[in-house]
Amino acid sequence: MYFDSEEIYNKVDKMRLDRGWSIYYLANLAGVSENTLYSWRDRNSSPTLYLIEGLATAFGISPIALLLKEEDIVAIQEEHKELFERWNGL
Repeated sequence: MYFDSEEIYNKVDKMRLDRGWSIYYLANLAGVSENTLYSWRDRNSSPTLYLIEGLATAFGISPIALLLKEEDIVAIQEEHKELFERWNGL
């Protein structure tokens, strides 16, 4: 499975805007610097696992939910959804 850095950034940015959060606020929630987010956007670099985990925590979702496309999430079998829900509870 291939993860598109730009797609993930766009998903993160949409969720940020939907919540009315600034990049500064999201960076603080995720435990990273604003420059990390700007660098990811401007250089189209790949996000680190640390960044993905921080962003997922900030949004209250699992890292895998942040990485997968919406149609991929829907396609996951019921037993996998249960595992993801348990992961979120950890």
